[in-house]
Amino acid sequence: MDKFMDNPWFIRGIALFFAVLMFLVVQSDEEQGSRAAGGTDIAVLQDVPLEVYYDDENTVVTGAPETVSVTIEGPGNLVRTTRTLKDFTVFVDLRTLTMGSHEVRVHTENLSEKLEVSIDPETVDVVIEERISREFRVDPEMNERLLAENHVINSLEAEPSTVMVTGAKSVIESISFVKASVTADPGVDGPLEQQASVRVLDRDLNKMNVIIEPAEVTVKADITEYSRSVPVSLQTSGTPEEGVTIDAVNTATETVKLFGPRNVLDEIGELPVAVDVSKVTASGKLTVELKKPAGVTKVSPESIDVDVRATVNDNDEETAEAPDEAEEQVAEADQPEEEAETESPAGGPAGSGDTAQSNESGTGDGEAADEEASGTLDGLAVEVRGLEEGQTGEVIQPDGPLSLKIRGPKNAVDSAKSGDFTLFVNAGGISEGEASLVVHVDGPSGIKAEPAPGRVTVRIAAA
Repeated sequence: MDKFMDNPWFIRGIALFFAVLMFLVVQSDEEQGSRAAGGTDIAVLQDVPLEVYYDDENTVVTGAPETVSVTIEGPGNLVRTTRTLKDFTVFVDLRTLTMGSHEVRVHTENLSEKLEVSIDPETVDVVIEERISREFRVDPEMNERLLAENHVINSLEAEPSTVMVTGAKSVIESISFVKASVTADPGVDGPLEQQASVRVLDRDLNKMNVIIEPAEVTVKADITEYSRSVPVSLQTSGTPEEGVTIDAVNTATETVKLFGPRNVLDEIGELPVAVDVSKVTASGKLTVELKKPAGVTKVSPESIDVDVRATVNDNDEETAEAPDEAEEQVAEADQPEEEAETESPAGGPAGSGDTAQSNESGTGDGEAADEEASGTLDGLAVEVRGLEEGQTGEVIQPDGPLSLKIRGPKNAVDSAKSGDFTLFVNAGGISEGEASLVVHVDGPSGIKAEPAPGRVTVRIAAA
């Protein structure tokens, strides 16, 4: 070992080895420093917007992504500057292409030639279609869960009621819904007005990529407490004063509106109205306050006018007629005997018995004229009134015409005909379905009429 150490060639070899090693280390450091100062660097830029150049006045392009990824490689300082400024453009140019489907390459501009660039994706599939515009009606909507208890939406309106939608022809033709939704805190109990965004949806309720003009509309919601219109049924109460006969009670108000819970109102078929006739002294109008049925919160109107037709028996007129009858009897007594004999039915002298018979006969005729009688008229049909536009109504029970029981002065009853009376029911405020309604009568004054039966079943349907 000592011989090797003393050998000069051995020492020279060791010195050469260390010299080469130091040279390699120094060269590596210089290369790393040079690369750190201005060498190659790599950067990946995500979500770079992709510009699409096309004829946007007459065509619409679908299929192109909104962003792409760009990878750049080159001198470090240039890579860092490009990544910071992002002053370059990534685009596809479709201006020379025809309608239909195309695969096009993505290009860049304003990037340094010293940079190596790769784009993901390198190509995109696009569809060029005809651009069209079409007007659509806006359907405003509101979730009923936002309403206060016992409140309903009477109407929803959008202003403007239509919007212009622009897009690809295939997209426009697949539009199924154009909606504007109202949003609010729960407990809405009155009219509401707000701006709402317009949404365009296909039949699967997918939002469609189109241009909407205007993009917002004003939605007005008319919200009130639940109500229902029901017919009025007049019923007399109380006893008329002596000498007053109530012939008929009628009102021009056929229906009234009731407010309250749905389950309460839907059970009410009509509103009974009691007309107190105890203080009626002559024909005229009465104002009757309407009473709220149990569970009903409000009645509109609160009162109605009732037309009362009455007959007043005047005792003074009967007393005034008595002297006239007496004068006629005196005049008959003063007639010459021959004249009396001529008038005698037997051809002989008229005695006191004949005169009494004549007076009794006259008295009987007057009583017959004032006597009340009753009768029945058959074959009367029932009209269905108060229907809304687009509704039809028919009486389904009983299956056939009705009878009418009448009562009044004998002369009037004897001369009454079926055509003098009209039977009808009021179906105002009744939706589709079947309902049991009271039969009302229009007829001559002085005759009381009662239909049999007093109620009929009516079927209401949409025309």
